[in-house]
Amino acid sequence: MRVVHVRAPPAAFADTLGELRESLDRHKRPLVRFETEWDGDTIIISVQFDSDDLAELFRQAFAGS
Repeated sequence: MRVVHVRAPPAAFADTLGELRESLDRHKRPLVRFETEWDGDTIIISVQFDSDDLAELFRQAFAGS
């Protein structure tokens, strides 16, 4: 399984989360797990997929790591 980490400042967290959800729904990407955590002044959104190919597309779309 592949995990993609997307960083968002607190002020943009809600918008970023909405964009992530819309992308997942639009492309019917199978999400396995979704978590958030604080890292200083940034929120890290971790999205786990059961497909490496889909995770890579998602990473590229959201400049994730």
